[in-house]
Amino acid sequence: MDSLLHSPSLLLALLVACLYITIGGIYRLYYSPIAQYPGPWLAALTFWYEFYYDVVCKGRYSWKIQELHQKYGPVVRINPKELHVADPAFYDSVYVGPGRRTEKWEYSARMFGTTSAAVGTIGHELHRVRRGALNGFFSKRAVANPATSIQQVVDHGCKLLRSRGVDDRVLNLRSFFAAFSADVIGLVAFGSNYKLLEREDFEPGWQKLMMDLSRGTHLMKQLPWAYPLLKVIPQLVVSLLHPPGTRLFKIRNDINLKIEQTRRSLSSNKADEEHGIPSNNPKPTALHALLTSPLPAPELQTPRLEDEAFTLLGAGTITTAHTLTTTLYHVLANPSIQSALEKELDDMYFSLPEENPIPSLTDFEHLPYLQATIAEGLRLSFGVSHRLPRISPDTALHYSGTSSHDGKKYVYTIPPGVPISMTPMFMHLDPDVFPSPHTFEPRRWIPSNDTEDETGALKRRRAYLVPFSKGTRSCAGMWLAYAELYLMIGALFAPDGVGRRMELFETSVEDVECVHDFFNPSPRLDSKGVRVVLKEALLS
Repeated sequence: MDSLLHSPSLLLALLVACLYITIGGIYRLYYSPIAQYPGPWLAALTFWYEFYYDVVCKGRYSWKIQELHQKYGPVVRINPKELHVADPAFYDSVYVGPGRRTEKWEYSARMFGTTSAAVGTIGHELHRVRRGALNGFFSKRAVANPATSIQQVVDHGCKLLRSRGVDDRVLNLRSFFAAFSADVIGLVAFGSNYKLLEREDFEPGWQKLMMDLSRGTHLMKQLPWAYPLLKVIPQLVVSLLHPPGTRLFKIRNDINLKIEQTRRSLSSNKADEEHGIPSNNPKPTALHALLTSPLPAPELQTPRLEDEAFTLLGAGTITTAHTLTTTLYHVLANPSIQSALEKELDDMYFSLPEENPIPSLTDFEHLPYLQATIAEGLRLSFGVSHRLPRISPDTALHYSGTSSHDGKKYVYTIPPGVPISMTPMFMHLDPDVFPSPHTFEPRRWIPSNDTEDETGALKRRRAYLVPFSKGTRSCAGMWLAYAELYLMIGALFAPDGVGRRMELFETSVEDVECVHDFFNPSPRLDSKGVRVVLKEALLS
């Protein structure tokens, strides 16, 4: 030890490190572009403040940020570089920003484990190119075409619920909906059903794997080298050290195989057409859309497409499944809501023509109470629970608002290049916008009269319902998610739907309330999910 302490090189290195930390700390506290913004000095000094609440305390920083707003006002500095805003009226300024570039922040984008997929792309222009290749496939019109395929998965899932619910068998809706949404995204995006619904207990390991990956996003953000390291370590070694890694590698290898199969299929079809042979075009998938898009060659390399496809699978599984689970819990827990929903569906089914008694997606979308039920389910499931930082690289943003906590007026000019975030979860729970915010009340979305106040309040509620975010970086799969919600809930509570036979089993609101922010919402960690049994007298 003495020899080390007397080493000039080591002493110099220690001195440089101390100077770097000291100068960096002084800069962050006093000379940073956001040094004048209020917030705890420790959060301004180091990212370890956020690490403590999100990694050590298991996804609790969002609630700490809420406390900071109560103390410091509507704009708070929450780490050395980022500002957080708690004012729903400012949402469009941050996320929509028409006429200006909007970028992601590298620190938050890396929590997805990749910046090569559209969802993790930082730059405005590159994101526009990558997202453009997907927009057509996931548009509202395009999603209406595969609605029949979605309906097949819905019908099959409801049939399995009915057959497996005999003899008071407990059914876990959290596992069921995760399997359902994965089967849908597999079919629509990749052309092959994963058949998770077929597996025992609806493959609960799938939902757990997706949430484990989601939980790891906080660590990925703090330790960006972790995921690249995981990808270069031999798969066998990772599987031995971390058994869930085996499933992860299997999924990615399967996606890789589908990409190459799609390439070969497209190449074969092109060759056939050149020789005048009619091609056998399979149903287009997201992989077809990507590989036939005008993306430049580097964007079509298999590793990038693999990342894109895997993020589609992850995003298309957990968020929709959580919304369905949350909605079903509240419908089943409130007999008056369930009764109103069933009556509306009864009226719709009985009005269908005899020659075509099968309702379409459009039929469900036109039902006011079903619309309201889904809107309320989206409000209380949040989409994602994490804040979504954005950067305006060229234009300053001007904030002016009054705090609901102290009544003070706050005015700020936020410089270009500063990461700014908001948390949809707390917008959806804002009592000034949504009275009794924790109560599941579909009728808040149905105007009781045509007065100016009521119309204005409803318009405001709709503007601040942002489960899919807004702007150019809103969720690409929004219309697919809506189709799943309408078709599944419509089928469950149809006149002969299995949802009408469900009773909650040892389940409370704590099994759907978000208490951990793992980017995706998570209830208490010891929750067993939303469990139901089927009423025996109605099984026939």
